[in-house]
Amino acid sequence: MSVPALPDVPRLVAEHIRSAITRRPHERYGPFLAAFDDHSANPGRNYAVPDTGAVPAPHDVAELVEAFHQRGRIPRLEYVPADAPKVEPALTAAGFTVEGRPPILVSVPGSLVPSSPPRKAPSSSLTGIDFTFATTEQDLLAAATVQHQAYEEPEPAGPHDVARLRSTVARGGLIVLARDAATGDAVGSGLVDGPLDGLGELAAVGVAEPYRRRGIAGAMSVRLAIQAHGQGMKLVWLEAAPEEESIYLRAGFLASGRKLWISRL
Repeated sequence: MSVPALPDVPRLVAEHIRSAITRRPHERYGPFLAAFDDHSANPGRNYAVPDTGAVPAPHDVAELVEAFHQRGRIPRLEYVPADAPKVEPALTAAGFTVEGRPPILVSVPGSLVPSSPPRKAPSSSLTGIDFTFATTEQDLLAAATVQHQAYEEPEPAGPHDVARLRSTVARGGLIVLARDAATGDAVGSGLVDGPLDGLGELAAVGVAEPYRRRGIAGAMSVRLAIQAHGQGMKLVWLEAAPEEESIYLRAGFLASGRKLWISRL
């Protein structure tokens, strides 16, 4: 299936990434916008993006690197290379190394169908998985906690994590929470951030280790995307790690370009 009526998805995603980074504390360094998280050193919370068609000079890259070092963060960029093809050579010349080129996967209204229920584990104590959209403080804390567990964050979820998720909901975003129906324990979570120009990013999909490989991540992603389209988002996009790409393709998401993860240790 092709993506209808959206001829340049990589460009749209590139523009969305730049717009989304301005929702957080950020700074400009030459042709780069960089966002930092004072509470977390997670590389996914601390990165820069280039302007469309950027041609950075060596001093631009040096200034960006210094900004990360001053904050005790790893210099890192996440962006759509097709939108700024001359940036990668400038970065590699300055000692950056490519981490990965994850695929951009998208859905549009009608491209997804509701997924089948997650498969049950052999344990007789597990009767299924319940899915809800988190809005209460209790559910937001549960979502933040299971995300930290799934991504092996060194620190427990705290008030700033709940506040970040609360802001997502306030912007019109969605947070899905998967619970073990037998115990009530939170076992997975994910989100679609509030829309910008009709686009939303599906991110932070994580499942607790004992519950993986049962279709929960795919089921959460489909629920999030379908609900987001129902609320008016014309395109939902995500980036997938190589080992996760097949999960989303099976769920009905469509491949459309690639991002670049690149950093300097």
